[in-house]
Amino acid sequence: MIKAGYTVTALSTGQFRLDGGAMFGNVPKVLWERQHPADDKNRILLELRVLLIEGHGRKILVDTGSGNQWDPKEQSIFALTVDNDPGVVSALRAKGVDPDSITDVVLTHLHFDHAGGVTRRGPNGPVLTFPNATHHLQRSNLDTARAPNERERASYLPRNVDPLADARLALADGTSEILDDIHVEVSDGHTTGLQSVRVGSGEGAVVFTADMLPTAAHVPVSWMMGYDLCPRTLMKEKRSLLERAARYRWAIVLEHDPCRDAVLVSEKDGRFQSAGDVVLA
Repeated sequence: MIKAGYTVTALSTGQFRLDGGAMFGNVPKVLWERQHPADDKNRILLELRVLLIEGHGRKILVDTGSGNQWDPKEQSIFALTVDNDPGVVSALRAKGVDPDSITDVVLTHLHFDHAGGVTRRGPNGPVLTFPNATHHLQRSNLDTARAPNERERASYLPRNVDPLADARLALADGTSEILDDIHVEVSDGHTTGLQSVRVGSGEGAVVFTADMLPTAAHVPVSWMMGYDLCPRTLMKEKRSLLERAARYRWAIVLEHDPCRDAVLVSEKDGRFQSAGDVVLA
């Protein structure tokens, strides 16, 4: 897809599994399992999707997948397959993109399934995967990741956070335009300082919402994850985003949906639903 002078492509960096109940919070299993059947451990299959944005002299990567620094026990828990290269590196090379050519890495937040590929295995420990890139994130999320609360400690891993001290950082303090026609908007409902990423303005923009809307099943405002820290805050943030997405026909990229890259949404009587799949290839 071409938008605002950029070519926008969705890339799969792999898949993993999480508990279906945790992914859908207080939504009954009889409802969510129609769309996301669970395995014998009650886990559902999820995508590790990232976005490649090329244009205006830049190659921009939005999120980085889960990386390759997992021990066998962790791989079993999350049903992860680990290769010599992080999945994001393999995905870029499959598209003919040299990882060293990435100019910018925009991180929605630093949970392991979004920022795991920021680092990779090095001879003496984790090293930056994209050392030539400027890494964009919210200052509040970096602060949270460096001193996580007890509930999120297992999601903010030091191996993904500590090496950022050696990265070229561009820290935002709220909603802003971080690059030409690349906008970020802050959401605090899932975790402090998550930023959605929008390519373009007005009609037909592409929006990468990360864990605000992880799958198409999460489009209804009240369908949220048990992982979300502030559900009432997230409901307000989702409604604001969905109202604009429906009005301007924004394509909402679904980071964790195993079946579709993105969707359009529609609104009727204040309720939102998916209104067609969008392929970003």
